[in-house]
Amino acid sequence: MSDQQALFELIDRIVCLDLGARGMTGLYQPARALGEGAISAQAASRLANLQPGDTVAIVTGSLSRASVAAHIAENDGPMGAAVLARALSLGFNAIPVLLADEPIIDKVAAIAQVAGSNIVTLPEARIAASLSRFTQVAVTASAPADDHAAREDAPRLLAALAPKVVISIERAGMTADGTYRNALGQDYSEGRARFDYFVQAAMDAGIPTIGIGDGGNEIGMGAVREAVHEHVPYGSVLCAQQATDVLLPAGVSNWGGYAIAAALAILTGNLDLAHSRECEQRLLHASPQIGLIDGTTGRLDPTADGMPMAVHLAIVDLLSQVVRRA
Repeated sequence: MSDQQALFELIDRIVCLDLGARGMTGLYQPARALGEGAISAQAASRLANLQPGDTVAIVTGSLSRASVAAHIAENDGPMGAAVLARALSLGFNAIPVLLADEPIIDKVAAIAQVAGSNIVTLPEARIAASLSRFTQVAVTASAPADDHAAREDAPRLLAALAPKVVISIERAGMTADGTYRNALGQDYSEGRARFDYFVQAAMDAGIPTIGIGDGGNEIGMGAVREAVHEHVPYGSVLCAQQATDVLLPAGVSNWGGYAIAAALAILTGNLDLAHSRECEQRLLHASPQIGLIDGTTGRLDPTADGMPMAVHLAIVDLLSQVVRRA
């Protein structure tokens, strides 16, 4: 095993710590077997050849309390997406397109801004990518919640964005009965944009896809259904059917985004692409002000998935140490 491969293995071990006891440990080996080597390296390799102006679609956003109000969403997912958007723009001058439900797209945009991205239109982003003077940018877009409309819209959206890679992070996927389920197996389909069709359209077109999740109910988990059924509480009820080419089960989905940023930093030799403690603090402190809740507690606190800031900072510190070893 090379030194670099050993570092990718460490990254996987760090972010796959199942501190929430959700059964992710049992998903790691089946997910790893979808490709060769550490999953963080599998994901980073799909992104390492991006060119200036290339687009990458990042699907995120969890309407964790849609039965209360459609605009209530959690910070797990959008924070990881914001960190990935930063790395892709900074490292490759690529154009990250953040895809989320219309009622929460402003929140996803706001958290991306905290990570340093200017939110612009796609034509504006293409201008930014063409200039010698760098500007960190990201674009936002949405999709229909109606099933028929989403199915019809997916090819149009894919053609409009022309992504080189599609990433889904903490994005609920449709179950076998056509509903979306939370970690308790409860139906929370109401008002949810159906991005499953977009991800499937990307796979049908041969575009690489990456899934990140921490509960078995996210887009990508369809690649390891049997493992989800066996290891995840309510797994046979909540398992998402949509697969992805690469699947990274993480203790917290945000950590999966941080893992890919760290792997990209090592793979490219640009250590600035890795997430930092300072940025994590900013994101967690900003989440309540933006209106992104802790999805476990339902509270507007600087926490994520029921874990205090200290836990998330410790994960980021460990990843930073791995990157420094590079």
